[in-house]
Amino acid sequence: MIDFSDNALSDCKWLVGSEGAKWLAEVSDWTDPTLQQLGRLRKSISPERAALIVQQVELRRRGVQKFGPLAGEMFFTDLALQQASDRWIAAYKASQFPAGELILDYCCGIGGDLLGFGARGPVTGWDLAPVMAVFAEANLQAWQCQAESHVLVGAAEDHPPDTGQAWHLDPDRRTEGNRSTNPQWHRPDEETILHWLDNFPRGSVKLAPGAKLAFVWEDAAELEWVSRGRECRQLVAWGSGLGKSPGKRRATVVSEHLDNARGGSFVGDPSELSTLAATVGEFIYDCDPAVRAAGLTGALAQELGCEALSHGASYLTSEQSVSHPLVTCFRVQEVWPFRVADLVKLLRTRSIGELEIKTRGVTHRPEELRKRLKLSGDQRATLLLTRQGNREIAILAQRSNEVSG
Repeated sequence: MIDFSDNALSDCKWLVGSEGAKWLAEVSDWTDPTLQQLGRLRKSISPERAALIVQQVELRRRGVQKFGPLAGEMFFTDLALQQASDRWIAAYKASQFPAGELILDYCCGIGGDLLGFGARGPVTGWDLAPVMAVFAEANLQAWQCQAESHVLVGAAEDHPPDTGQAWHLDPDRRTEGNRSTNPQWHRPDEETILHWLDNFPRGSVKLAPGAKLAFVWEDAAELEWVSRGRECRQLVAWGSGLGKSPGKRRATVVSEHLDNARGGSFVGDPSELSTLAATVGEFIYDCDPAVRAAGLTGALAQELGCEALSHGASYLTSEQSVSHPLVTCFRVQEVWPFRVADLVKLLRTRSIGELEIKTRGVTHRPEELRKRLKLSGDQRATLLLTRQGNREIAILAQRSNEVSG
């Protein structure tokens, strides 16, 4: 693990330099176990630098999931890689800022969002940790961001934006060693963040999807939950100078295709409720995780003309097929009260050997259920386990893109 002592900083500066680049290139092709790699390196460089090289090669491999091929030229710490916005979400967020304008990126870490901003114009990053600043600066160079982009060391509270400046903040959620979803324990703290949103409204704040926000946040910003790959990744609070619907909530799904970085969004009011369906319609809709996290299932149901199978973040249903980037559509084939014995017979009759199992509002674990179903056959389908009112039901369905005719 990388620490933040003066010696570590010196070693990290060495790592991003030409000598470090030479060793990173050599070790990237090694396939022997980690301990053997460390032993080979220690014959030529210090144990600390050998550990940095081996760790960095592994982090670069893991980083490809978030940053694509350029991860092979970037620098990470384990924790910073986990917390960084991926390149697709960063590109989407950057697209909400005016192109070509200087953006201040506070608590930038290794630069996930920083790189998204740097692809559109000049950016100045700030981070309290010197090691993060060294790595973020090197990552700006790897991504060939504009020459006037750079990273400075300092606490966000000590360098607030000027009135009218565009800014982004990813507050530290581990100020006491434990990760917190309550902004009261972030750094900068909640009072500072809300002051910035009120007085410097051309900004945004990155928060955990499950952040516990006081009602005052609803008035201070537009809250947007962002997903990618069927996982809600972050909550962004947009100041009134950037948010398109102040006081509302937004759910957005971002595609991994860079030419589709704008994603698909829905804006609504979480107080809107959907009508409960009396029966299961011909089509079932599974809302994107961002919709559920934002509490917008009811509002989206009303928008699409659907009904809910139960209260809360349930499946939606309708007799007509509708298309929206924030829902996955299934065509219903069979509906049964949920009983394992009946399901075994049904699936055997249908020769279903490949079964996707999805649940909503029930406690059944898909992998445990799969063992009991004794699947065999050459057909495939989707099984949706959910509630309709007070009863558990099983819905056999096909994804709409698999249905022919």
